[in-house]
This record gives sequence, C-alpha cells and structure tokens, in this order.
Amino acid sequence: MVETTKKQGRGRRISSARPRSVLKAKGLRTRIAIKEAARDVLNKKGFRQIRLQDVAVRAGVSPSVLYHYFRDLRSVVAELAEDLFEDLRNAEREKPATNDPYQWILFTLNDAVHHLGSNPGILGCLFGLAGDFKEFDGIWKKNAHAWNLRVAAFLQEQANFAPAQANNMAYTLGAVTEGIIYQAFIRHTEDLSAFSGSTKDTAELIATIWYRTIFLENPPSDKTSKVTRQLIEK
Repeated sequence: MVETTKKQGRGRRISSARPRSVLKAKGLRTRIAIKEAARDVLNKKGFRQIRLQDVAVRAGVSPSVLYHYFRDLRSVVAELAEDLFEDLRNAEREKPATNDPYQWILFTLNDAVHHLGSNPGILGCLFGLAGDFKEFDGIWKKNAHAWNLRVAAFLQEQANFAPAQANNMAYTLGAVTEGIIYQAFIRHTEDLSAFSGSTKDTAELIATIWYRTIFLENPPSDKTSKVTRQLIEK
C-alpha cells in the first residue's frame, strides 16, 4: 500500500514511502542505515538545523531514496524516538533482580538517563518541540506515563504507598527527573554540569533525590559515591 502526503511544513513532500512489512533484506538494511545517519546528524546538529541532504550523505544514499523508505524527516525522527523507548524497555527487562530499594532506583535511573542523555537530538525533539509537532508530544507522553506507572508499582511494593499516593508520587518524581535531564543535557546548565556532568553522575544525583523523598533518609552510605556524598554530607 502506497502512503502519500501533501507537501506541508518542514521536510514534507509527496511521498511513496514503503512500509517495512514489504521490504526485503537489502531494503531493510538501507532503511536502518538511514535511521542511523539521521540519529547521528540529529544528535550533532539538532532538529532545527538538520537537512535532508545531510542525512542522505551520511547514509550514502540519494535524497530521493530516503523518501522511498520514510514519509519525511519528522517520521524518521519519530521512529528513532520510539526505538529509543523500546531500547529502554528492553534494558528494564534485562535489569538484574533486586530487593534493595536503592539499587532498584539507581538501576532504573541509570538506564533512563543513559538512553536519553546519550541522544540529545532526540531528547531535544521530545522536550523542546512537543508543542510544535504532535507526534513528538504523543510519543513522550505515552512512554513517560508508562514509565511512571512502573515507578508507582515499585512505590507500592517497596515503600508501602497506597495506590493513589504511589501514582501521585511517581508523577512528581517523573517531573523532577525530566527537569534535571532537560537542564543537564539540553540546556547544559553550568552549575548542574559542574556538579554531575556524565549520565552516570546525573542518574546518581536523581537517585539520591528520589530516595530521600520516598524514604525520608539518605541512601545507604556503603552504596553511594562522590555525587551522593556531595548532597548528603554536612
């Protein structure tokens, strides 16, 4: 089935993008190469500066070939965002089992901050362009909500929160997490970057805030590092 669109807005034109289900092995490889090229250019330049030609050159194809596989640049970026969250869900499933609340928090945040912080171009679309492009807004809201519900389940099980209380706390912690990730990896706030510049440090910073908020005490001292000690030591 051929998908067509009228020319409208950034990077949009009449397209004959073919669905993945009809592609053979070579076509699937080309499609993957285009996505990888788009991710690299997006992370380097950001969505406002990305050009179709840049992606095509990076992928080693002509611009017309890109439209053979994708409707427009926005559809490429939207699929990259969905892939990012799918990778995050896979990491969640592979996370080692633990009954230690702090370890669960730290593992969960390490995965999330690593995946999001390592893809600033995609993150910028989800955070900064959601108001302009409904597909980015929808992807973020859907996946953030599902992630918050997993946190709420943890709060019920490990901190004995009532269901409604757990949901409210999870949404609040999610908002705090979103704000810190935005400041660290999109705005590059100097004060925050100087304190916790890497994804690992940023995850531990957020984990400390979470633990203190949930359990009203500091994380176990034998499981913390320099970032946490900077927050809890007098």
